[in-house]
Amino acid sequence: MNKIVIIDDHQLFLYGLKLTLENENNAVTTFDNPIKALAEIKSIQPDLILMDLYMPEMNGLQMIEALVEAEIASPVVVLSACEDYQDVHYALQKGAMGFIPKSYAPNDMLAALEDIFTGEVFVPENVLLAIENIVLQEEKNKQTCHLSERQTQILQLIHDGKKNREIADELCISQDTVKFHQKGLYTALEVSGSSSRIKAVEKALSIGLLKG
Repeated sequence: MNKIVIIDDHQLFLYGLKLTLENENNAVTTFDNPIKALAEIKSIQPDLILMDLYMPEMNGLQMIEALVEAEIASPVVVLSACEDYQDVHYALQKGAMGFIPKSYAPNDMLAALEDIFTGEVFVPENVLLAIENIVLQEEKNKQTCHLSERQTQILQLIHDGKKNREIADELCISQDTVKFHQKGLYTALEVSGSSSRIKAVEKALSIGLLKG
């Protein structure tokens, strides 16, 4: 018998999936709130965590990070209707053991879970192909957008929410030097205007220079 935790904010889906898994002799605990789940998962010590990618209060990517930080080693599988395979790619990079579309038939889902319980990573072939194309495009974009090491450091600190003064203190450089490198960074990323910082982070995330 496997202990499985399901985290999803859709009650009807939770109920149906719980019955399906219990019919296969699994012990199933459900949560419709990721924050509540995070508080209780460690005491459950599940063999597998199934969760949606898009949930209120905390999304699936943040949940995976929180589980790692809490040193919860249970395998995580994204079970979602998500068609933004960039987010699936990020989830796998953060340590998810697989992605199962909610459109899967119950038998196909159970077969995928069997693979995951043996230690394999499961991703449908069409999704895997889409992710491979995303990775290839990211590499092409990185090659056409050349940032210096200092620009990359400043970009990461901007993404972390640091102000220019804080960036200067952390890198032991003047604020004028920060502004100089920012100007080159914005030019390289082809962003401008009063919201250049936000645009630069969004552009860097979209082309794979930064991870969400």
